[in-house]
Amino acid sequence: MSNISVPFHGLATELHSTAAIGGTIDASTKIAEVASVGTLELSANIIEFNSYGSDYKRKLVGQKDSGTLSLTLNFVPGDTSHTALKAKYDSGVASTFAVRWVSGSENATAEFTGYVASFSMETPAEDIVTATVELAIDGGVTFDLTTAV
Repeated sequence: MSNISVPFHGLATELHSTAAIGGTIDASTKIAEVASVGTLELSANIIEFNSYGSDYKRKLVGQKDSGTLSLTLNFVPGDTSHTALKAKYDSGVASTFAVRWVSGSENATAEFTGYVASFSMETPAEDIVTATVELAIDGGVTFDLTTAV
């Protein structure tokens, strides 16, 4: 297996809609015309508490949150991957997604289950029509940082 071993740019980043975590990630699962994959931010709730006699507050890690991922698509109404995202929004059913970072022959992935929480369109007069899609991540994110293309 070959992992990304040097700094890289995001130009070849891919977004996929997969059947399951660990499922097939190939051309048939790729979401077309992705202009931007937002920030994948994982966070934990920090619980602060006091103890009599201590000069310092203490902390515990609470529940973790995988947040949301905001996508911008160069919208193509006839593209099946775009209509599938809209259908996922309409149905409200959880789906599995994968972000794949590619650098030459090396790559890494982050996979998660989530809901299409919003699907909005922007139609500027002098620019490309875009769709913004918010994916609300349900549960954890599974990273595979040692995968091969």
